[in-house]
Amino acid sequence: MTKRIVCIVLGTLLTMVGALTAIGGTALLVLFRGSNTLSSGTEHATTPTAALVIALNDVQGASGPGDTVGTPSITLSVTSSPHDVFIGIGPAAAVDRYLAGVPIDRVTDLEIDPFKLKTVRRDGSAVPQPPTEQSFWTAKASGSNPHLTWKVTDGSYRLVVMNADASPGVAIDGKFSLTVPHLFGVALGLLIAGVIALIAGVVLLVLGFRTQPGRQQPAPVGRHSPSRQGPSPSPPPQ
Repeated sequence: MTKRIVCIVLGTLLTMVGALTAIGGTALLVLFRGSNTLSSGTEHATTPTAALVIALNDVQGASGPGDTVGTPSITLSVTSSPHDVFIGIGPAAAVDRYLAGVPIDRVTDLEIDPFKLKTVRRDGSAVPQPPTEQSFWTAKASGSNPHLTWKVTDGSYRLVVMNADASPGVAIDGKFSLTVPHLFGVALGLLIAGVIALIAGVVLLVLGFRTQPGRQQPAPVGRHSPSRQGPSPSPPPQ
């Protein structure tokens, strides 16, 4: 009875863990399409204001999984624009001071695949100095086809897209991507481990349900020999 219960309990746990692990690995492989990079492809983005601003708020633990999957990185490449373009990532507080009172479009929702960009307009009348003259940027690139790659680090940041001369009316064709260096290997490992655990769990369940619980044998019924009786006494004489 104990062996049967152990097989069923372990089989159930392995089946559940294996299924969840395999599903997670499969989801990562599908999402990143069997690679380490999730890319939007070339998309068009525009704003009549001075800047597009994406908040990268409260990034924590970015360096934690580095030994396993590598440090994630964000890449933004501009392929076409009517003006020289500036791309910069800087500390949130410094960028907010720089753009205080400046009309901007703040990105409230960014999805890479399929690409979706939602913005909220913030009006203002201030005119910013050219972003290329600022010294607070953590990473920056500018020109007709700028390309910026930033390794994600802990903290709060802003990703800013502007014209290099800070003039209003930003229009770009560009590609946004997220890269996790060893993600494909990790996802494939999760899928394989999940399938192995799932198979082991099913085998244990089959063994557990096929094992018949122990049955107690009924106690043998004693055989009673008929008592031997002596000869019946003769009836008394009349």
